[in-house]
Amino acid sequence: MKQVVALCALILAIAAAVAPPSPARSVDCRPVKAVFYESSDWARLATGLAANPSSCTDYYVTIPALVADKTQMRPGAAAQMHALGANFHALAEINYSSWQGWVGATGNSWYAAGVEARRRMTATGFDIAAGDTWVVNEFSSSVRAGTGTARQNVRDLVRGLFEGDGSQAAAKGMIFVVGVGQSGISFPQYKATMESWLQDQNFWNDMTSYVSDFFQEVYGDVRNYAVAGVDPSTRAAYLNGFLQHPLQLARAVGAPPAEAGARNYLNNAYGPLANASWAWGSAYGWTKASFDVMTDYVAAQTYAMRLAGGSRIGFAWNPLNSIGLSNDDFLAQASAVLTALAGSIHQTDGGDPTQACGATGCSSVLTGAAAATGWTTFSSWTPTTAVFTSPPVSLSTGTASGPITVQLQTGGVNTTLPVPSAVTISSSSRSGTFATDPNGPWSPSLALAIPPGNGTATLYAQDTTGGTPTFSANLGGQVVTQIESIIAPAQPTTTLATPPPPPPARVASLTFTPQQGHLHVELQIVDDQGQPLQGRATLTLIHDAARIASTSGHTNPAGQLGLTAQQGLVLGCFSARVEGLAVPGYLWDDAVPANSYCVRTLPAHVATVSFGRRNGRLHVGVRVTNDLGRPLQARIAFTVVRGASVFAATVGRSDSTGWLALTARPKLTPGCYHATVTSLSAPSYTWDRLSPVQRFCVH
Repeated sequence: MKQVVALCALILAIAAAVAPPSPARSVDCRPVKAVFYESSDWARLATGLAANPSSCTDYYVTIPALVADKTQMRPGAAAQMHALGANFHALAEINYSSWQGWVGATGNSWYAAGVEARRRMTATGFDIAAGDTWVVNEFSSSVRAGTGTARQNVRDLVRGLFEGDGSQAAAKGMIFVVGVGQSGISFPQYKATMESWLQDQNFWNDMTSYVSDFFQEVYGDVRNYAVAGVDPSTRAAYLNGFLQHPLQLARAVGAPPAEAGARNYLNNAYGPLANASWAWGSAYGWTKASFDVMTDYVAAQTYAMRLAGGSRIGFAWNPLNSIGLSNDDFLAQASAVLTALAGSIHQTDGGDPTQACGATGCSSVLTGAAAATGWTTFSSWTPTTAVFTSPPVSLSTGTASGPITVQLQTGGVNTTLPVPSAVTISSSSRSGTFATDPNGPWSPSLALAIPPGNGTATLYAQDTTGGTPTFSANLGGQVVTQIESIIAPAQPTTTLATPPPPPPARVASLTFTPQQGHLHVELQIVDDQGQPLQGRATLTLIHDAARIASTSGHTNPAGQLGLTAQQGLVLGCFSARVEGLAVPGYLWDDAVPANSYCVRTLPAHVATVSFGRRNGRLHVGVRVTNDLGRPLQARIAFTVVRGASVFAATVGRSDSTGWLALTARPKLTPGCYHATVTSLSAPSYTWDRLSPVQRFCVH
């Protein structure tokens, strides 16, 4: 009995800590859609959220379809949701796999399935005018991969759901997309699939027309969160790498024009469906931690999503008693997790994401936990290339080659694209020609078309001059090469003469360039006339006499080969060493230009300016990081201006998380406030003198 009393006391303490000290805010709110999925526990979830609501949050709770037939809606449930408040809305679950069975069994179209689902929504009390709508649970992995007719099926389904049978108003709805695990996935394969999907212009046009909210299931693993020695802001960065990865990839620099439609749509529709499902060993990630760790994890996910600045947050809620608790203990502890979920949303509605961590600290630790860092790859776009997949040709002059195959690849992964690809094939030999048929017609440069949905193409080559020409495949400026062999007929010998020495190849330059916090070095090979040469080189980067990176490969048509160090840029001097160079028909002179690149200072950035309220006064925080996004302890001076007048100012040193905060003494009055960093200094760092523009307005 004493243990039960102690447990109840602990749960009550947590509930009190996460509950807001005052009623829901009516001013200074950051509007947000909060979307929730669960398979059965919708009533308890909605009631728990309504016990601590935010007036600037619209809550959307999924009403699961009937278990016996998941094409049938649950009567009367929407009315129960409306009774909780005007900002509570019901989402009618459109179970994708069940409606797939309906299409197969009835012979009707996917469009007809959408129309029928809207009819059943109306019949069971879902009210579009009151803010209810539909949600497709879930777009399968075949939609992401573009398998068969999967994408066309869901396009027809959401169009039918949007239009209905004409007796209801047209209504955009939501989708949940099936997720992948936070760790243990093949990032190159998954990223290649995502990049191809983002270029399907017809798909994203339909999403823009018929779907208002696009939620990715990102059910994280607590063991990738609760890492010892990692501060809350760094944890949030790791979380957002996973939570926001579709949006980060859509926004990545270097994406092709075909991706613009997906980027524009996701900028206005994307939301993460994060993980509040305790205590699972799989399916919803791993959450079999104690309930206090789970409450901390839920708070940290809210912190991360609020920090990302989007207008949508989401959670899956499906508690499972997998850790041997009594029914009473399990229900009490699950209630504490739900209280933390509602409280973290409410406490952050004024614009200060750190308030989510006020009760738990966002600092729980699990033995053996390790961050999943691979999601940073989605902040950059991997270009698709056309790669020669057939062996180098060896043929006699004037004869046509056998078939030469090129394959579309993204990051080394074979891929197909939903748009046509134009590959230009050329040769370094002036007498080399190409054709799509072994009988011609032949051309010095071949425009090779790869239709949508195909990943390979075939060509033929011939050359009237012997040698080792380099064939190039150029796809959108990305060039891949292969060295071939053209054999000239043997010439009769008369007098043996001493062959002339091969012309020299030399390293013309070694150029160092900082790139996004890392050091890049590039060599160029030229002949005696300064013309670029293509050959194979081995290049090593050295920092203070230690080898830190090395690569071997062929130079591009400009004679260049680059190497970027994986480790971040650090203080000290760097140099490059050429450890091998081979160019067909040339002899390297073994000379390397003297080279050195010394880093005396590193860049410092003002990464974040955050506004919030604390005891009725304005609370402002400034966070400083290095070029890799890691926090810096620096001396900072900043002022807060209201209109044209200085409202408050401070000078001090940022803490271990990079933050310096100020709570202004004057009370808040109506108007708009902004912060200006006037100075920033840290040993061995130079401020880039840039600062985020952030305003906080009180009405």
